[in-house]
Amino acid sequence: MSFLERLAARTERVGSCLCLGLDPHPDQLPRGFSRDVSGIEDFARLVLEAGTRHAAAVKANLAFFEAFGSPGMAALERLRASIPGDVPFIADAKRGDIGSTAERHASALFDTLGADAVTASPYLGRDAIEPLIHHPRGFVYLLCRTSNAGAADVQGLPVDGEPLFVRVARMAAQWDGGRGALGLVVGATAPAELETARRTAPGLAFLVPGVGAQGGAAQPVLEHGPAATAPAGGRRAGGLLVNVSRGIAGAAVEDRAADPFDAVARTAADWAARLEC
Repeated sequence: MSFLERLAARTERVGSCLCLGLDPHPDQLPRGFSRDVSGIEDFARLVLEAGTRHAAAVKANLAFFEAFGSPGMAALERLRASIPGDVPFIADAKRGDIGSTAERHASALFDTLGADAVTASPYLGRDAIEPLIHHPRGFVYLLCRTSNAGAADVQGLPVDGEPLFVRVARMAAQWDGGRGALGLVVGATAPAELETARRTAPGLAFLVPGVGAQGGAAQPVLEHGPAATAPAGGRRAGGLLVNVSRGIAGAAVEDRAADPFDAVARTAADWAARLEC
């Protein structure tokens, strides 16, 4: 099945568009977990075991593993291997480089790591994205309007009378051409921009970070996030994924009286219910 088909099937199974995020920071681990690569692997495994049952997909931010060098990447590979086969796995790598380099990115992420989808920057243009979306396993979420505070510095720059992120959304829809190989990363922290991106690209799947710890609200995302037309439209939740990372993992630290596994499982279930679709 294609990525969008697998995502729709998993979303149907869990009844939620929750994407469980993995970004284990050594300074933000519960008591009892070492502040090294072993600790982040152990805690990430706990988050997976407690939360995956409630999630439509899992997204790992590679930087939190790359920071530990080869041991960190080995840990990520073991964690990826533990994720059930029916759960789509997104490598949040934010790649995007010239064609020959992008080909190696595709091999590293899809072949070696076993990703089902990746995140990438559109800044270098279409030829930097083609090797990723032409890979047999390839699905790419292009950075469009991100959730960070400085997103508008570049993404809001006017281009022929419209913000750059709108141009990116329109180009992504053209590059995809109805193949169902491209989606967009659009942050929940900018709901008006999310609505604009949806109008501009009505058929692309959205991966939405920024709810939870970053303060974005879920309701506007649930209203405007699902695709209305093909290729993502017409499927369960319209291809929408709403990522929650710290908002779930942080429960293991915030609720000191609870068992970390129970705290994460309870919070993941709560987010899944809030993101019912």
